[in-house]
Amino acid sequence: MTTLLDTDRITGIVRQLLSERFGDKFDFDPIIVEREYDHDGDEYVHVYIVFDGDQDELDPSWTAGLSGLLWPHLMKMGFDNPPSKSFIEKSEWLESPRVRAC
Repeated sequence: MTTLLDTDRITGIVRQLLSERFGDKFDFDPIIVEREYDHDGDEYVHVYIVFDGDQDELDPSWTAGLSGLLWPHLMKMGFDNPPSKSFIEKSEWLESPRVRAC
């Protein structure tokens, strides 16, 4: 089961990986880590990464591999299943029903 401490640690790891790759080219905020369940009822982590910056500079080969970079860290934390992730432009995030409900 994912705890608040886990989500804080995962957010920190994701933020570090993003910073190492992109430096200050983007503003990645917020980064939201949520516990989700697959069709078999197994828990996994989904990371929502909201970004502000030139999407053309967001290297798709690197972003596609982010889950693979994150998974070893999660395995050390006791997670058995690979994470998933979504990159969302800040303008889309601000217009989403999820944000309006907050």
